[in-house]
Amino acid sequence: MGKAKISSQQLLALIILFNTGTALVVSLGTKADRDAWLATLLGAAGGMLLFGIYAALYRLAPSLLLTDHLRAVLGRYVGFAAGLLYSVFFLYGASRDLRDGGNLLINSVLDQTPLVVVEVVMILAVAYVLNKGIEVLARTAQIFLMVLLLIGLLSLVLLLCSNLIETKRLFPVLGHGWHHVLMSFLQQTLEFPYSEIICFTMVFPLVNQVNKGIRFGFAAVLISGIVLTLSSMFQITVLGMDVTARSTFPLLYMISLIDIGPFVQRLDVLVVLTLIIGVFFKVAIFYYACVRTIADIFHIPDERKMILPVALLIALTSLISAGSFTEHIEEGNIALRTLFVLLGIIVPVMLLIAGWMKKRMS
Repeated sequence: MGKAKISSQQLLALIILFNTGTALVVSLGTKADRDAWLATLLGAAGGMLLFGIYAALYRLAPSLLLTDHLRAVLGRYVGFAAGLLYSVFFLYGASRDLRDGGNLLINSVLDQTPLVVVEVVMILAVAYVLNKGIEVLARTAQIFLMVLLLIGLLSLVLLLCSNLIETKRLFPVLGHGWHHVLMSFLQQTLEFPYSEIICFTMVFPLVNQVNKGIRFGFAAVLISGIVLTLSSMFQITVLGMDVTARSTFPLLYMISLIDIGPFVQRLDVLVVLTLIIGVFFKVAIFYYACVRTIADIFHIPDERKMILPVALLIALTSLISAGSFTEHIEEGNIALRTLFVLLGIIVPVMLLIAGWMKKRMS
């Protein structure tokens, strides 16, 4: 796994699928009320800035992993502890996304299936692909990005033909001023999903062209930000902000409302397919980052040896971390304001500043 190489185009596909994975089907920026789409757009701008920080760290030393930067700045022992913390963070991210996917499948199509069965099947599928190598995952991402593009275009056309859209629900823009939008941006749409891109610092050294990879990475963040903003706008114009905020999976509900004649109905299967694909790749990237972090800090030559143990830990954490999906969401909101801010924003900024200072002194 460690000697593999991926192309810039494959990195673009992975980042788009990662960013839109679970963010596409849940409510974003709800604190901004009907201006949630604006908070989501600001989140995309902040995401570009965050990616710029990760890219600058990568450009300082293209061959170094995040764990290498931690050891270089914090020293051997503190760097080891920080690396261990990041491995737990990546594992936690994978477990949360696995729970999101499991709950949506149970709520939509597998209501008689135990959550543990759904999650075990999903994580074993991801483990199988990762065992084949990151290159296989990256090539698969290119294919499924095209699949999601077709699903998105089909859903958009059907939505526009369904007479469900009421643009007046977007107005007045900034009816409550900038305060709610900025608070939503700072507390919601920046951290999720953009601070999660930190896990790609364990993938960047595998990209075969540094500068091209960074350019494609920026493009991926921009594209995913536009997609999430448009999705938020459509949810508000079709459902209204009250329904969007209350819905666990508003995109699923919105698409299920499409009814064009006797043959075009019950299209929520498109959303389910979208989520399955998105969750697969989002779990896979977090999972891979966790495996690679553990292998690096414990000096394990063959990363594949950690794939099955980490898979079991992800599934177990996903099942026991929250007693219900409501508790799962509340726990996630707390994590966004603490863990994701610390490890996804503050620490990378500190590492970048330290790296710049070290480079200038040398």
